[in-house]
Amino acid sequence: MKKLALLCFLLLSSCLLFAQNSTVKTRVVNGYVMSSAKNVIQNIDSAKELSTFASAIKAAGLTDTFASAGPVTVLAPANAAFAKLPAGILDTLLTPAHLQALKNLILNHVVVGSLTAKDIAKQIRLNNGQATLTTLSGTKLTAIIDANRNIVLTDENGGKSIVATFDIMQNNGILDIVTAVLLPKNN
Repeated sequence: MKKLALLCFLLLSSCLLFAQNSTVKTRVVNGYVMSSAKNVIQNIDSAKELSTFASAIKAAGLTDTFASAGPVTVLAPANAAFAKLPAGILDTLLTPAHLQALKNLILNHVVVGSLTAKDIAKQIRLNNGQATLTTLSGTKLTAIIDANRNIVLTDENGGKSIVATFDIMQNNGILDIVTAVLLPKNN
């Protein structure tokens, strides 16, 4: 009986020790639980607020890209950001004839590497108030910190988007939520 009690104690202690050392983090973002054990596409799929972006990723055939090892930083537009686009733009991009333009739009929201808010702010400070981020579509985003201490991203067309939610850790990078769609030059 003592051996059984000792074995149970050791097993329970091991489980507790493992749980304390686990690096998996969960974060509730606008009512949706996101886990660092999941990849970017899994977490985007779990957030209703990002359903338009998730649908666009799937329509463009980029699901495997967002599930890859990374690391990447994804600047995911919320559904409200897509609602700000002129009428018909998203519907047009979702047609097969505009597949490449849709891919470019989506990849314009992805930067190679895991960039935290602190990393971006540091780049801004080191580069006289602005940082340039190169996206997977090959375009450049300019990042600044505005008077309200927000990180503001400007696309090559002059469109501006605020990073509203930072540093949602993924197993293949970082997910940030932005307030406007960042358009590549050709869209």
